[in-house]
Amino acid sequence: MKRFFLYLGVAFMIFYCLFPIYFLILDSFEPTNVAYSSPPILYPIAFTLSNYIGVFKDLHLTTYIMNSTFVSLSATAIVLFIGALAAFAITKIRFIASNTLLNFLLILGFFPAATMIFPLYKMFASLRLLNNYLSLILPYVSMNIPLTVWVLTTYFEQIPNELYEAARVDGMSRFQAFYKVIVPLGIPAVSTVAILDFIACWNEFILALTFMTKKNMRTITVGISMISGRFSYQYPWGEIIAGALLVTLPLVIIIFVAQEKIISGLTAGAIKG
Repeated sequence: MKRFFLYLGVAFMIFYCLFPIYFLILDSFEPTNVAYSSPPILYPIAFTLSNYIGVFKDLHLTTYIMNSTFVSLSATAIVLFIGALAAFAITKIRFIASNTLLNFLLILGFFPAATMIFPLYKMFASLRLLNNYLSLILPYVSMNIPLTVWVLTTYFEQIPNELYEAARVDGMSRFQAFYKVIVPLGIPAVSTVAILDFIACWNEFILALTFMTKKNMRTITVGISMISGRFSYQYPWGEIIAGALLVTLPLVIIIFVAQEKIISGLTAGAIKG
C-alpha cells in the first residue's frame, strides 16, 4: 500500500510539472480563436503551423537566436577559462588569500543583476559599448564566475595532489599541468558548469533589454517579449507561445540528456573519504 501511494504521488508530480508544457504545445499548434476559447479546450481539435510560420516571418527569430548563441557561448567559454584557472590556483597552488577569495565570490553571487544595471549602463555608454556584444558578455562573465569557481574548486579538491606534483616533477609548467592533467580529470565538473552557465546566459532578460536597443542586436528572450499584434489591444499569444517553445525546448533537451553529469558534477566532493 505504501508503494502504491508513492507511485501515485510521483505520477501526480509528473502530471503537475508536464501539464503546463502540454498546454503550451497544444496552444502553439491551434488557431487563435481556439486558443482563446473559454473554458479552455484541453484536447486538440484543430491544427495549424501559422504560429510558427508567423514567428519566423514577422520576427527576426534567426537573428535573435544567433545573437543569444554567440553571447552565451562567448561568456561561457570565458567563464570556464577564468573559473577553472581560479579553482586550480585555490586547490593546487594554495596561495594565502584563497579562502578569502572563495568567500568574496560567495558574497558576490548574492547580488542580483538588477543592482548592476545603472552603473553598468553609465560605464558602457561612456565607452560606447551599448548595442555591442561586450555589453552582455562582460556582465554575464561576472555573474557566473562565483558558481563556476565554487563547483570547480569542490571538484578539483578531489583530484590527488600527487598527480599535480608528479607533472611538475616531470618538467611541466603550472599551466601545462593545469590543462594536461587537472582539466581532463575535471571534465565532469567542467561540463556541468558549462551547461549551467550557458543556460543562465541564454535566459537572461534584464541586462539584454537594457543594453541592446537595436532590433538586430536583441537576444531571443528580448525578441520574444517584443512580439505584438496588429493592434495595440491584440496579443498574439499563439506566436508568443510558439517562440517560447522554440527557445525553451532545446534547453530542456540538453538538461534531460546531461542530467546525470549535472547531478554528479554538483554533488562531487559532498562526501569525503
